[in-house]
Amino acid sequence: MFGVLFAVLIVAAAVAAHLLCSHLVAFARRERVLVRFLVAAAAVYALGYPIGRVVVAPAGSLAVLTPAFDYLTGLAGAGFLILGYLELWSLIERSFSLRILIDAAGAAEGLAREEIEQSYAEGRGLGWMMDKRVSDLVGSSMLTPPPGPQRLTPRGRLVARVFGTLHRLFLVR
Repeated sequence: MFGVLFAVLIVAAAVAAHLLCSHLVAFARRERVLVRFLVAAAAVYALGYPIGRVVVAPAGSLAVLTPAFDYLTGLAGAGFLILGYLELWSLIERSFSLRILIDAAGAAEGLAREEIEQSYAEGRGLGWMMDKRVSDLVGSSMLTPPPGPQRLTPRGRLVARVFGTLHRLFLVR
């Protein structure tokens, strides 16, 4: 029981720290910063659990499970929470369809297709979206940086192969 509670506390602190830092500092590689916060949360859990169990939950005050099972349960919980936050952040940060819905919600009279293209992302337009996506791919080392044509890096090639295979496997079009 202590492991899960400790995991929730650690991941909540990491999420709060990530959100605070994101508002205070304009990071060029936002994805890497996010991943570093979440890796740090996992490391704090892994290293802090033994100390926390002795200090906070001495002599079995929260001992419902064996220490090893409690540790693994908390680690699984931390992993679930970390992946959940990562997915939520990705949805909010990158969802093309969600952004269209947000823009349409601000237009009481509705939007024609051309207006959606022009007003996308609060008037920044689809060109901005493409620039942002390419910049994000360069920032995550998937594409080579400008100047010159954007080419896949070895990492980008690997990701493209893996997810291309998954697209074919799951019949995603």
